[in-house]
Amino acid sequence: MRTSRFAAATTVLTFVLLLVGVFTKEVGADLTCGMRWPLCDGAVFGLFPANLPSAVEWFHRLLALIVGVLILYLLYRLWRERGPDDRVTRAVGVAVVLLPFQALLGALTVTKARLGLNSLLAGAVISVTHYAFGVALFTALVIGTVWAYESVGGRGRRLG
Repeated sequence: MRTSRFAAATTVLTFVLLLVGVFTKEVGADLTCGMRWPLCDGAVFGLFPANLPSAVEWFHRLLALIVGVLILYLLYRLWRERGPDDRVTRAVGVAVVLLPFQALLGALTVTKARLGLNSLLAGAVISVTHYAFGVALFTALVIGTVWAYESVGGRGRRLG
């Protein structure tokens, strides 16, 4: 698969992850794993969820893991093909820098009560920050993907 297409696929899957995250929060599935992370229902990543809400939370975690690996692999491909100074590589590099913060914020959304951060304000700040980092990460991927397609078109190939 061409790197620009891989970037587009990764970006679309990241958008799907954002939607699944909002769904997870809205149905209240974000706390169904007993405030354990990365454990869920007693198993790592909840391989056998106990109920539908924990299956939703587990799916969000699994999709986040897959998307994270795809973003890392995308940066690897771009680094090898375009080098570290290319603007597409740098845009995806921003997404990679945001990944560990996003994972930490995701863990905090689940473990906040156990850490004594169970006030309504603290929970809201953690959830909004988690979502904001997700949107920032997605935005970096959108910019990188647009630039990747722009550079493909700039080499004499028409996109339209």
